[in-house]
Amino acid sequence: MSKSDDVGIWLPVYIGDMLAMTTRFSTEQVGALYLLMMDYWKNGEVPHDNKVIAAITRLSTNKSKTFIKLLLSIQLFESNGELLFSSYLDEKKETATNNRKMKSERGKKGSDARWGKNQKSDSDNITDDPSNAQASSKTCLSNTNDILEQCPSSSSSSNKPSLSQSNNNRSNIDPIKDWAAPTLNQTNTLLKNASSSAPVLDSKAYANHVKSFKTYYTEQELKNNPILTDDRRCDVLIAWINNDRQYQSKNSKSKGEHYESASKTNQKNAPSNAFNHAAHYVEQGQQDVDAYFDRMA
Repeated sequence: MSKSDDVGIWLPVYIGDMLAMTTRFSTEQVGALYLLMMDYWKNGEVPHDNKVIAAITRLSTNKSKTFIKLLLSIQLFESNGELLFSSYLDEKKETATNNRKMKSERGKKGSDARWGKNQKSDSDNITDDPSNAQASSKTCLSNTNDILEQCPSSSSSSNKPSLSQSNNNRSNIDPIKDWAAPTLNQTNTLLKNASSSAPVLDSKAYANHVKSFKTYYTEQELKNNPILTDDRRCDVLIAWINNDRQYQSKNSKSKGEHYESASKTNQKNAPSNAFNHAAHYVEQGQQDVDAYFDRMA
């Protein structure tokens, strides 16, 4: 019996055989015999060495010598001079291994037969059940509707972005409070392109406008009314500045004079903090911004 044999199976103990073979054994020697049998069952042949057998059986070296002689006398184990082996245990292990294989094969065949029968039954049920045809029809119709919903008409797609595009834009763009607004020079250029009477901002006015703009539209984002694209934010920011009331009454002045005068008036009549600008814009209303874009169209 080699060490590569299957050792995961149980060790069969035949009470009649054991009682017959151990009538001359002491209680300690019976325990030592079972320890030796389990080691042999797991590891194979045992070296015919008193110290090795003493270690396996937990006996002293002197007691192990007496134990080996008694063991060989009942022929449960045999010796070839170097190793102890057991034809009795080899036969039992071979029988147990074969029995296990047979049971495993029978179980596999039974499982395959039962599974194949269930598969055939399920196939017949699917074919014969008229409700499955209805379910299949509903599935096809549902898939068709899904495809149609994902394919907007040419007219609608040319005029407005699809729902999926809006959702993607919303998830990809930064919140308005983290948005990188156009620089001062870029803002002045955009203002000039938008209107010939647009103001020319200095750094302080630019910072105030950007701050108030972000404050207001941060609140709009919380109300689920965000500005979804960077270009749209730039356009709304320019409209925000152009529609500020401090610039509306003096459009006839030059850009530099107009903004300088508006800044002085604003400093005298109202605080120039971000919330004041936001309040002006709220009073004016979102409709002014939309009207501005209508004029620009």
